[in-house]
Amino acid sequence: MNLTIRHLKIFITVYDERSMTKAAKKLFMTQPSISQVIKELENYYNVILFERLSHKLYVTKAGEKLYTVARQIINLLDEAKDTLGIADLQKNLAIGVNYTIGSKLVHRYIQKYERLYPGSEISVNVNKAPKLIEMLRNGELDLALIEERDNEADLIQKFFYHDRVVIIANPKHALCQKKYVNPEDIINEHLLLRDRGAGVRNLFELRMKELGLGIKPYWESTSTTALISAAENNFGIAVLPFQLVQEKIDNGSLKEIKIKGMDLDRKLMIAYHKNKFLTSSMLEFVKICHQTEEIKSLQLAK
Repeated sequence: MNLTIRHLKIFITVYDERSMTKAAKKLFMTQPSISQVIKELENYYNVILFERLSHKLYVTKAGEKLYTVARQIINLLDEAKDTLGIADLQKNLAIGVNYTIGSKLVHRYIQKYERLYPGSEISVNVNKAPKLIEMLRNGELDLALIEERDNEADLIQKFFYHDRVVIIANPKHALCQKKYVNPEDIINEHLLLRDRGAGVRNLFELRMKELGLGIKPYWESTSTTALISAAENNFGIAVLPFQLVQEKIDNGSLKEIKIKGMDLDRKLMIAYHKNKFLTSSMLEFVKICHQTEEIKSLQLAK
């Protein structure tokens, strides 16, 4: 094993918290990942750093000695960062976002982050989740804000926003005259859909498949604007995130079609590679995402 600064920073957090679970929560890591790092350190130095008794952690003499040295190392590195201006560079972030977040949400987080870190730079890549995940794995992104993904064992995903997909059409459309429609009622309609691989398209296809129903797109587009315009002009019914069409529904140019027995809710997640060590600025951005949406939820509930 190669000893890294990441090992020492995680060890310091476990020492300070006296809990691997609390350290994992603070660092936005999984508890098994924290345990693995401590085990690697113990194997590296051939010592026991923590005694595990009655579900509590007790620091050993070896752990106390390593903590003193680790603190000195980290303090010296922090001093070097300040001297060389590296700390300012670490405030720069590379963020990936899906189309919904890129259009409606991410600007709120960036504005708050820039107030906290004036002069910092955040690069944003708006793309489909599969591409953003590939970029996370290649180290091209620090964080990605995307729809929840299954079977991505090398990613850590933290929920931060509840979203839903809606089916919308021109208010004059025949289906808009009904309070509710059955899933079977939309099979033969002109479906205006995002292109394959888009999260909203995947969710809609999955829910229809679960009901034993197949779909045939009338329009397919990478542009949500084109689909919204087509629906407004009564070319068919569009399947899109609520965030992107809320204003159109509110002003009456589009109307939501309610489908019986179809759950189109979805979770939006903050994702990063499990081996990614989150700097203090990355952790701050994650916190901003959570707090911004928590505050908004409280305001809407009043």
